[in-house]
Amino acid sequence: MRGEFVSYRGAWFCAKPGCTEGQMQRSSRAHRDGELTVNHGKLQNGAAFVFSAGKIPDTLTATVKDCTGRSADVPSDKIKVPGGHAVEGQGDAYAVLVTPSDYPDLELGDGCDTWIVTTHATWPKGKWDQSGGAKVD
Repeated sequence: MRGEFVSYRGAWFCAKPGCTEGQMQRSSRAHRDGELTVNHGKLQNGAAFVFSAGKIPDTLTATVKDCTGRSADVPSDKIKVPGGHAVEGQGDAYAVLVTPSDYPDLELGDGCDTWIVTTHATWPKGKWDQSGGAKVD
């Protein structure tokens, strides 16, 4: 099981709606909520949650959850493999792209200002779940 883990690197946010991955800016503010790192930024405009894997997993899926506990699967085309996205300086990591308009059943606003993205990675000998959060700044 050596190297079979995923770690959260942080979140990159769009300053304005419709930006590209390469235009996203890394969050410079974060706080810890227990074991969870929550980055602050303009989540409502879209974000890339960046995760690195110690060893390339056989599968990597993701879910996004709001503060009410509702969750949704992230479509596979929104999970970008290392080298398959343009998030600056993160070419060796996975980027999970989240745009709130893609998740109309999840709450964002009116007191519900944090979303959590959890990746689910598998290898022949095991699995690993890793989460990262984003709070509307």
